[in-house]
Amino acid sequence: MKSFKVMAVVELLLAAFSVQSADAATRWRVVTHAMPGTEQQKIAEDFCKTVKTLSKGELVIEPYAAGVLFPVFETFDNVANGVVDMAMVYGAYRTGKDPLFNLQTRPGCPLNTYAEGAYLDEKLEPFFSKLYAKHRIKYLGHIMESPIYEQLMSVVPINKISDIKGKKIRTSGFGALYYRALGATTVSLSAPEIYTAFQTKNIDAAEWTFWDENMRMGFHEVAKYVVDPAFQNGTCEYFPLVVNPGKWEKLPQHLKDIIIVARDRARYQSAMVYVAEVKAREKRKENSKIKIIRWSPEDEKKARETGLKLIVNECSKTPEGKEYLRIYRETLWELGYKQEAKFIGYTPKKK
Repeated sequence: MKSFKVMAVVELLLAAFSVQSADAATRWRVVTHAMPGTEQQKIAEDFCKTVKTLSKGELVIEPYAAGVLFPVFETFDNVANGVVDMAMVYGAYRTGKDPLFNLQTRPGCPLNTYAEGAYLDEKLEPFFSKLYAKHRIKYLGHIMESPIYEQLMSVVPINKISDIKGKKIRTSGFGALYYRALGATTVSLSAPEIYTAFQTKNIDAAEWTFWDENMRMGFHEVAKYVVDPAFQNGTCEYFPLVVNPGKWEKLPQHLKDIIIVARDRARYQSAMVYVAEVKAREKRKENSKIKIIRWSPEDEKKARETGLKLIVNECSKTPEGKEYLRIYRETLWELGYKQEAKFIGYTPKKK
C-alpha cells in the first residue's frame, strides 16, 4: 500500500514537472505565403519540427499557411509589431512599403542552378539585412531558392511576347513592373484568390510558382495555356526567413544557433523540391487539355533584356539600389555570365 502511494506521488510530481516544462517553453508563430499541403508549406512545417526536436521542446514554433492568421500582405507589419514572431514570406509582397523589396525578384536573370542562386543571395545578404532592419525586421537569410523559371498560366493563348499587350495579369513585385513594361495591366492577388480570379475571368493570366505547386492548387483546371519558361522572376529567393528583432534578441544563444541549423536543413529540403517539380512538369506535358507555349528565341531574348533593363532602371534610383546592382553584376561576371553582366553595366577591370 505504501509502495502504491509512493508511486502515485512520483507520477503526480512528473505530471506537474511536465506541465511546468510545457509552460516554460518559448512559443512562437511563423507565417508563410504557401498554401496548406504544398511542398513549400511542408518545408516550413519541417523547419518547426527540427527546432522543437533540437531544442528538446524549449522552443516551439507553430507554422501557419497563407491567410490563416491574416492576409499575406500584412505579414511584415505584423512581424515588426510582434503580432507574430517569424515569417517565411516572399519579400516582393513588401514593395508597397519600400520599392527596394522589388530586388528580391530578378526578371531576366540568367542564373540557372540552385548553387548559383544561393551564392548570389549570400553575396546580397548584407544588403537585405540592412533593408529589413530599416523596417524593424531581422533578416536571417534565405530558406528557399528558386533555380527554375516560373511559368505564366493563362485562359487565353499568349503565343508571342506582343500578345502580352492589353492582358490583365496577376503578379507581384518586379513581376508587375515587368509585365507593365510589356504592355499589360497587373493586379496583386494572394494565392487563395488566384483560382477564383481565373474561374471568373477577372484575370487573363497569372504567375504563381512552379509546376508542382500550380497543379496542387488546381490551376490546370482553369488555365489551359502555359508559357514555359516565362521570365518575370528569374532565379530568386522565395522564402526569406525574418523575425521580430526584439523576440530574437531575447532568445538565448543556443536557441538562435538551433534556428540557424534548422534554416540550413530547410535549405537542403528546398533544393530537393525541384525533383518533384521536374516530375510534375513532365506529368503536365502529358495532359492533352493543356497547351504549353514556348516563345521564339527572338522573343525570349527580348523578354530577358526587358527584365535586365528594369533592374538597372530600378537600381539607379537610390544609393542602396546602386549597391545592389554592383553586387549583382560583379557576381554574374564572376560566375561566367559575362554578356549579361556587360549588358547591365559591368566594366571589366583592367589587368
